Amino acid sequence: MTGWRDLLPVPLAAPETPMLRGARIRVIMGCAVLSATVLFFGELRTLSRPLAFPWLGATVTFVIVQGWLWLKAKNAADDAWLMQGREDQDAG
Repeated sequence: MTGWRDLLPVPLAAPETPMLRGARIRVIMGCAVLSATVLFFGELRTLSRPLAFPWLGATVTFVIVQGWLWLKAKNAADDAWLMQGREDQDAG
């Protein structure tokens, strides 16, 4: 036995492409900025009251949009990876 992958009867997921890796990193960094924004929201409001809520809204919107796009691309790549070589894939 050469490793733990020999124990699994199916492939786990598609290999990560540079595009998917970049999207994943954008989502992670967006979540980090969002968590810092929520953590320091009181200080942000005292420094710049008119910009606090738009900043929070823009950060939340960025994380939601990037997360949705990344999940959509990742699911498509995983589906293509798992269905490669199947004869019945054209029938559906």
